[in-house]
Amino acid sequence: MMDSRTGRKAGRVCILAIFILLLVAFPAIAFDFYYDLNDDTLIKDIVSGAYTGTPSGYSVQLLFPLAWLIAQLYKVVPNVAWYGLFLCVCQFGAAVLIAIRLTALFQTVKGRIMALLAELFVFFGLFLRELVIIQYSVTSGMCMMCAVFLFLTSDSRSKKGRYAIPLFLVVLAFMIRTKVCLMLMPFLLLAGAVSWASEEKILTGANFRKYLFPIGGALLGMLAVFCLDMLAYHGNEWSSFREFFDARTKLYDFYDIPDYGQNREFYETVGLSRESYALLENYNFALDESIDTWLLESMAEYQKKQLNNTFGFVSKNSIREALWLYRDSILKSFSTAKSAVAAAYVVYALFCLIPAAKNREFWRVFRRIVPKIALLLVIRSVLWLYLYMADRVLARVTVPLLMTELACITGFWLEDMKRLTGTAGQKAKGVTATTVYLLTLFALVTAFALNDMRVGEEYKARAAADRRWYAFMDYCRENPESYYVMDVYSATSYQGASYSEKIFLDVDNSYKNYDYCGGWLAKSPLARKKLADKGFRDMQSALLGRKGVYFVAAPERDMQWMEAYYAKRGVRVECRRTGEIRTDSGDTAFVVYDIWRADNETGR
Repeated sequence: MMDSRTGRKAGRVCILAIFILLLVAFPAIAFDFYYDLNDDTLIKDIVSGAYTGTPSGYSVQLLFPLAWLIAQLYKVVPNVAWYGLFLCVCQFGAAVLIAIRLTALFQTVKGRIMALLAELFVFFGLFLRELVIIQYSVTSGMCMMCAVFLFLTSDSRSKKGRYAIPLFLVVLAFMIRTKVCLMLMPFLLLAGAVSWASEEKILTGANFRKYLFPIGGALLGMLAVFCLDMLAYHGNEWSSFREFFDARTKLYDFYDIPDYGQNREFYETVGLSRESYALLENYNFALDESIDTWLLESMAEYQKKQLNNTFGFVSKNSIREALWLYRDSILKSFSTAKSAVAAAYVVYALFCLIPAAKNREFWRVFRRIVPKIALLLVIRSVLWLYLYMADRVLARVTVPLLMTELACITGFWLEDMKRLTGTAGQKAKGVTATTVYLLTLFALVTAFALNDMRVGEEYKARAAADRRWYAFMDYCRENPESYYVMDVYSATSYQGASYSEKIFLDVDNSYKNYDYCGGWLAKSPLARKKLADKGFRDMQSALLGRKGVYFVAAPERDMQWMEAYYAKRGVRVECRRTGEIRTDSGDTAFVVYDIWRADNETGR
């Protein structure tokens, strides 16, 4: 016969099973899972072997130990979407870990059900898009968000393995997207400081060991995988490329390319012609071998002098400009996630202070919660100001910020309510926890409906883009003897919807006989290997001197830039349309060009 303790465990498992089913089934049935951007699909192509024909751990973006492990899975079972599956497991796994912690915090069946419903509505109401249109930076952020929440709500009485899972998540986030992990690290440090400060005796040897050892463990883990990554990329080719990659990142993502007309004298001193500058403008710089690390670093250093320099931090906007932008984002720029975070601050403060005031404990509780709110606001403000100064306010960066901030507030609230009442989910001195759940559900039902509509609209736009991108890939597969070079900006999006791929539909990791004429992997050892395997020295000579090599661009793309580029090098060419790539509906998605030598009667 089942005893009461076993029955409670069984009930908890059943509740969790239903939660997991709902969490995964709704997005899977209602939507298809997508890679968000072509950055994600290119990482997938590298580790799956679709890029060079052999799975590789040199994905550049993921740290090598993680990318190598995923590449090994592709070698064992090639036709499984391992990379997309890994990202999905990380994201849904983070949500499940939070659910497990909630069922441990709430002791009643009603409390557990309401808490898990609240979590479902938070994820579906605020972050549904991120669950089904997956971007690796956001995945890293979700791991950090989960680590912060678990850290804040861990049982202080548990000594063994208390922080093992959060620290594993931190190291995992570091390997997925290092910059996002480091950006969110202040939230984790705040969680540790708050947990430490809540101990009865703060400055004890036991507490130093309890909190400093996990920090040391996380740092050692991050250092270990970083050293393995550095060791893997150590070598002439990859070391040189990483320098090129860093210079390109600074120039494109943080500094911007100096205008040619206004900075003509500088460009003449570094030997960059207007024709080659056009390649940098349209991101097709793989066509020109003279665009190297030295040139990009020179441009970055030159542009650096034109920008704001605040205590050594070079940025597009000054602190003053960033403050105004930050203020406008708070007062004028609204989104469901931002509103939810603002509401969370208010709910946290009210549901702690109102009961405290009724029980004449206002100042004690006030002193407890206000420093935490103040520190959290300082951290979030500094991070947002940094993004506005660098002009990098991108959804794949801001969403992890909002997620982690919300996790912090929720963790604060749960821990404070537990200390006020003895057990989370019980009566909170005049205000029932159920009131909070109902308030949360009411607010997020509306958010859920709006988010569902927004994701549905994006899916319609992606379907139109899909038809074009899949027509291009089908065309390449139907002509395996040919090689195609894709114009970079023609391969990014269609009418605002990004070109990407569905994660689990028609998985095909076979070799792709096309490459981009630029982008973050251009001029890497992998890109050179892809060309060399076809017998090409570089992209410029491949397009000009070999039959069966074609350039692909959007129908509206003007090709004069390419003719001007070759003319500058003493070669007169014509970009002849040799074919069109059409969708099933007959629309022209892309145009195929043969780069024809006009000064040679025999063409090529």
